[in-house]
Amino acid sequence: MTESDKDWLIEHFGPHAMFDEPMCRHTTFRIGGPVDALISVKTEQGIKDLLAWVRMRGHPLMILGAGSNVLVRDGGVRGFVLKLAGDFEAFDLVPRANGSSAMITAGAAVLVRRLGKYALDQGLVGLNFALGIPGTVGGALRMNAGAWGGCMADSTISIKVFDRDGNIASISRDQLRFSYRGLELEKGAIILSGQFELKYGDREALQKEAVRTQKRRRLSQPLSLPSAGSVFRNPPEQKAAGELIDEAGLKGLRVGEAEISTKHANFIVNNGHARASDVLELMTQVQEAVFERFGVNLKPEVTIVGQEAHS
Repeated sequence: MTESDKDWLIEHFGPHAMFDEPMCRHTTFRIGGPVDALISVKTEQGIKDLLAWVRMRGHPLMILGAGSNVLVRDGGVRGFVLKLAGDFEAFDLVPRANGSSAMITAGAAVLVRRLGKYALDQGLVGLNFALGIPGTVGGALRMNAGAWGGCMADSTISIKVFDRDGNIASISRDQLRFSYRGLELEKGAIILSGQFELKYGDREALQKEAVRTQKRRRLSQPLSLPSAGSVFRNPPEQKAAGELIDEAGLKGLRVGEAEISTKHANFIVNNGHARASDVLELMTQVQEAVFERFGVNLKPEVTIVGQEAHS
């Protein structure tokens, strides 16, 4: 990045452009080397300006939500990281005319658990699963996040995106290609918001369900230590990844300060100063051990970005 690049970013984004910013400050793993520049953008026009500029200059651009499903390598990220804020942290509810359902529009930077809590408070069914998910709406849509039998695809009726040409487009439900932990979008598309249709239900029953779900989560997941959530996808027509890792006898296995959680085997936790290289080595050991024992190839659910640190 040149000095003229820095000057342009400072001119257009001021203190919302941070240079050589450690990514460990922006991921739930608390791991990751520096990015050339991290820019918080609060408006659609800001995104449009930034996209046009990085494309003209040929700079790589990565979108980051809450950093909850990301492992950034120790060498950091070359190029720029875009975080949505401001206008993208708002949501709105519109009751349907039939009175039995409502539509919530939520910006991509809204925390999913906040959206889930809002739906719960309104007595709306379908987003209780989101109460324990630490990511943002944009990230949760991109990976079709889910838990406890629910997922984002269940209630999503449309999304708004910036396409790779810098135009705003709305994509309706019948055009959205959701999959297990995925949503197929054209390369370079940026999710701006999502619309969710939910039915009204018994608020008291929903509250009780939420309490039970949160209790299960506290008992079964290592919430007191930094992690990126589930590390591996559940393989189709097999036991869950966590069960396979547990049955392979890998709970508590450590590399450096990265450890397979003794509470949930599909979580790797950071015991203080774990490096990305520690996590990656641990993931490799898990994949090798599970394949040797069960013949199953575990695929990462966590997104791995950045470059190795120079020795």
